[in-house]
Amino acid sequence: MIFNKNNFSISSPSIMGICNVTKNSFSDGGKNYKTTNALKSIKQMLKDGAQIIDIGAESARPGSDPISYQEEIKKLTPILKQLPKDQFFISIDSSKIETQEFALQAGAHIINDIFGGSNDLFYLTKKFRSGLALMHTPAVPKIMQTKTNSYKNVVKDIQNYFRSQIRKLDRYSISHKKVWLDPGIGFGKNFDQNLLIIQNIKKFRLKNCGLLLGSSRKSWINKINKSNADQRIGGSLASALYNVSQGVDILRVHDVFETRQAVEVYKRIACLQ
Repeated sequence: MIFNKNNFSISSPSIMGICNVTKNSFSDGGKNYKTTNALKSIKQMLKDGAQIIDIGAESARPGSDPISYQEEIKKLTPILKQLPKDQFFISIDSSKIETQEFALQAGAHIINDIFGGSNDLFYLTKKFRSGLALMHTPAVPKIMQTKTNSYKNVVKDIQNYFRSQIRKLDRYSISHKKVWLDPGIGFGKNFDQNLLIIQNIKKFRLKNCGLLLGSSRKSWINKINKSNADQRIGGSLASALYNVSQGVDILRVHDVFETRQAVEVYKRIACLQ
């Protein structure tokens, strides 16, 4: 399939490596804030088995404040300039249309939008023949954790939200094979809701869209086993393997090598390859 002028095929499950180029990332404390460190991290994640690199310049951790699109673009520019556009999927994690358009013009292949997309983004997706990762978030990160009581039924409410977004993107004749739905673990959900979403992950496979899940190192693991973010590899891998068993297409993770190894061993034991 064509993704912004480049012909790529994507395997399932595919590993999306996280590269946060922010100072206040919950998982790594800003280790990739410098461009040289970000590029080094991207190179290592590709070596470790990532097929997609998801680059974000704005923290979306609970309670975080937004930054301007100018700041986002300034941070992303030197990284995008140095990355080859024909060797692996480049995903840009941004909810701002200005940043999204800049990233696509700079050669990115996928836009990962925590707010589930917009008509403007769908127009750009059609124009650039790019891919989409659409996530569910009930409110901006600053206040999203105050919205955990806003659901009648968290699974059905998110399903309905995605159905509404799919109807919008269908007006632009965007192939569902280039769209992945992410129910948004930790984004405006409490522990029980996060667990229920993962347990029912199959129910978010709507139309022919793919499934993406980002549960890596998040605080829901701490509710089961007391741990800091950098101590949650075991919990992250358990979640990854469960989601592979449920047919999730993309695993968005911090620990690429460990996840790839776990998935390969699991698939061999389960005779899936």
